[in-house]
Amino acid sequence: MRGVQLAEAAVVLATATVLAAAVKDDPILPDIWTVVEGSYDSDVTVNFPDLEPGATMNVYELYEIKEMKGMLNIVDHGHSTRTNYYAKTDQTFVVRDHQCAVGTILENDGYRLWGWIYDASSSAGGKENFLYGPSALLRIVRDYKDQVEYKGQDKIRGISADHWLINHKDNYTLDYYFASGAWLMPFGHSMDGLPLAAPLLVKVHGKQGDPWNPSMNDFDQSIYYEYTDFRPYIVNGKKHEFLVEDGVDCKGRETLDPHKIHPPKAPETFEVFIETVVRNYNPTLHQSTTTVFRAWMYYDNWRQLLRIDINPDMDADENTQAYKSIHDFNTGIQYKIDLETGTCKMGVLDPDELGNVIGSSAIAGVIMADPNNLFHLDDTYFFNGYGETRGLRTTRWTSTRKDLRNPDTGNNFNKAVVDYQFTSEETEIHGEWNGTSFPASIDVTVYNDSDPEAILYRHTVNLLHFKSYFEVFEINPFDVRDCMDIPSQRTWVKITFDGDWFHGASQGPDLFKKILIDKIAGDTQSSFIRFPEVQMDHDIDHVFATMLLLEPAPYHLQFQQLDDRKPTDSDTQLELVVDDVDICAFRCLRNVKFICQSFYECTDLERNCYVSNYKDSPGKFVDIPKECAHYNKVLLKNDTMVQKPNEEIVLWLKGEIEIRNFAVRVDYVDSDGQTKVGVYTAVHSEEVLMADDPVLVELVRDDFRTAYVKGKLKVEYTDLQLSKVSYAKCLASCLQQKAFECEAFSYCYNDMSCYLSSYVVDTPAPESDVIGKTDCVVISRNHLHDYSKMDGTVYLGTPKTTMHTLGPGKCAYLCDNSTAFTCRSFDFCRSDDSCNLFDEHSIDVPDNMLNHSYDQCVHYTRDALVDFVEHENQVLSGNRDRYIKAVTTSRCAQVCEDEPDFGCNGFDYCVESGDITCFLTSAHYSDSGVIITNSPTCDHYSREYYEGDDRDSHANKRKNSSKYIYGPGDMAGLACSMLVISIGLTFAGVYVYNKYYKK
Repeated sequence: MRGVQLAEAAVVLATATVLAAAVKDDPILPDIWTVVEGSYDSDVTVNFPDLEPGATMNVYELYEIKEMKGMLNIVDHGHSTRTNYYAKTDQTFVVRDHQCAVGTILENDGYRLWGWIYDASSSAGGKENFLYGPSALLRIVRDYKDQVEYKGQDKIRGISADHWLINHKDNYTLDYYFASGAWLMPFGHSMDGLPLAAPLLVKVHGKQGDPWNPSMNDFDQSIYYEYTDFRPYIVNGKKHEFLVEDGVDCKGRETLDPHKIHPPKAPETFEVFIETVVRNYNPTLHQSTTTVFRAWMYYDNWRQLLRIDINPDMDADENTQAYKSIHDFNTGIQYKIDLETGTCKMGVLDPDELGNVIGSSAIAGVIMADPNNLFHLDDTYFFNGYGETRGLRTTRWTSTRKDLRNPDTGNNFNKAVVDYQFTSEETEIHGEWNGTSFPASIDVTVYNDSDPEAILYRHTVNLLHFKSYFEVFEINPFDVRDCMDIPSQRTWVKITFDGDWFHGASQGPDLFKKILIDKIAGDTQSSFIRFPEVQMDHDIDHVFATMLLLEPAPYHLQFQQLDDRKPTDSDTQLELVVDDVDICAFRCLRNVKFICQSFYECTDLERNCYVSNYKDSPGKFVDIPKECAHYNKVLLKNDTMVQKPNEEIVLWLKGEIEIRNFAVRVDYVDSDGQTKVGVYTAVHSEEVLMADDPVLVELVRDDFRTAYVKGKLKVEYTDLQLSKVSYAKCLASCLQQKAFECEAFSYCYNDMSCYLSSYVVDTPAPESDVIGKTDCVVISRNHLHDYSKMDGTVYLGTPKTTMHTLGPGKCAYLCDNSTAFTCRSFDFCRSDDSCNLFDEHSIDVPDNMLNHSYDQCVHYTRDALVDFVEHENQVLSGNRDRYIKAVTTSRCAQVCEDEPDFGCNGFDYCVESGDITCFLTSAHYSDSGVIITNSPTCDHYSREYYEGDDRDSHANKRKNSSKYIYGPGDMAGLACSMLVISIGLTFAGVYVYNKYYKK
């Protein structure tokens, strides 16, 4: 009991002490600058009780001390007025109902209420403490701290408040009410040990006019500034409020940076994923809809090429086939290639339509306006402050444009405002130099031509995954070989260079290819798109580069066809007979006497090609019986290239080589770590592997076999019929078919008909499946390519299932497509047409499990890759025991299974810069302690089948017993031979599809 009494006495004593201190010492006048974190955020209600009638307005206010900028949003009389001000540059931007006024801070003083404009010259801190708005009253507290009078405590909205009075030199009295130190405020009671005495109310009394009626004389009145919320910091999500509103036309706008920083530029080469957000409003339905268009863009300013990849269901509100659109600014030609079928459409590149495929004509006029500098910012763009988009800190640049095309009228919009956001230089971008700045987003606000203050629509482009290089391509992302698929449009040239492969080319084969392409393209004034592929090979003293050259696109595509008319006596008739419009176009482009602007192709005349330096030439019409086709040159730029045909490039190359004037230089690092230059001088060139070479067709024909002679499959087995095609095209069409899996085709020579089928036929095909006695042949796919054959041998294991078929080809198909189990081998016996399928991979089983006395049976074992599981874009970090070069995944799997020195449990298969490497490992994907990392260029294959043993037991059994022993020479020979084979197969695939054009 006595203890409780003592405790109560202590409480009373402590309370008395606090009261005595309060009576003795007045509270310290709060100074907000000592507690805010360099910025603050407040909501203020301003009341005018002495006006008739009384009035209220709401003010939302932000202030950033370090960057000396602020924002006010004022609501009064049903209108919202936003003011952004920047003390560093003495600028304000006042936006009311999307109308923007620009001026100095003193010119735009808002309502001219006392205290809203604080005279920075009388402040000890000068401009850095400049405030514009109600919070300017708080700044006065510091300047009058020695003249303030404490008036005691009061209640403001029920909150305990300390009351101070200041008599201002301009005959105003200011009453300040700050929350008492004992009152806990929403955003904390103290900061850095100092009490957070938030402002609650400031009352200003003195002469003041009516802010909404400037003509009224001043009279004594009291104005109440009530702080309904005060936060001593600004959260990141609100910092965009310091930016001037998007899409407003602020006449007289100047850069906000006092040092006049210059607009950034996009890199010369880049890839980017474009996401265009198009907002549409239907006034009839009173509904807004948003459509998102997406596309990849690849741009190379030096080579004057651009590519846009459009994906299905992603670039419009209707289903669109996937295609790539390549724009060649060298020639003014566009190539549109269907990514599913390879179908190509070529046409003139209309400058007014650049970029429209990404969804917005207005946006297109911004990012596609100038082929020499995409994403360009001219001197009308002003720095508009620092912002944030998608979590990126950005610099914002704004311009009011009159050069954006209105697709509905064909004219330009009267007014459009473009807001660019570039990543700030402080942003670290993976794979780029520090300080790199990329465009991150673009907003285009288009105004109504009939009402320049009304917004017609707003479109946004988000620029994602921006890189200053092409990550997904090895050599040429601007590949248009699909458009040049006739053999006469392609030329393969093999160039032999003197030089050591290991002195540069081996370290940078892709760099060698690019230097080679750039040299030929630059020296011959040829577009980069004409060199889609280079294959590399070498021997001891030479490097061989086999390059594919594409013929130029039809020359007349560099012209726009006009209405037919007769040439005039101002035009030049060429002294030769030209029966083709493209030859006439070529003669126009090659004209040396004057710059040819147009040409006329007049059929059925003796000399029928006229060229002209006029679009519509003046003078007297030529006396000819009819009007002629008239073409006008489309000029994207003044130095449009005249493309040389392949024949001229080949002759030029031979001439350069004869005088030893053609060399490739590649930097490399030698064994001592020194950087040196490898010089490869061309000594010979020749055309190789022509498209009509029958050997190349036969290489692909090996994938097929004859199933029936003098007959064709019945009509119910036909999935697609092609008419008037060659045998080679029929074969290629089956090989390239994507709509269904083409397993067989019938070809009839008498009428050149081709019948593609998804039906898997036996070999030979049964009589019941075919129509016999016709001049046709049935060809089926050969599924035995993935199997090793063991004649006269059967496997003694128990089959998983037994089927009957006429030939091993159908049996291989059944094994490939088995769903009940993983089929790894089979026996086919002609004695009873039986097909025994096994889940064992029997090529390496003990010999006592195989019986070799069956003359009527053949055993087939499947590709070793079936025993491995692929883990895409992953590698086992630090677990590589040996490697082999330039092999297929199947061969790598087989070598892994036959590896003599250790139990191979998997391999990393890497394709890097055109170089193929297979890394074998004794570690397994599932082992504890194994580190799995991501890789953009490698896949890991883990072994999952070990002929009945667990993995470790099987590995130990095989460690010292193998029939495959490789030395360094053997491995090098294997790599070289596989590389040569891969080159041959690549050429075969390229040319077989085109052979039919030679007909």
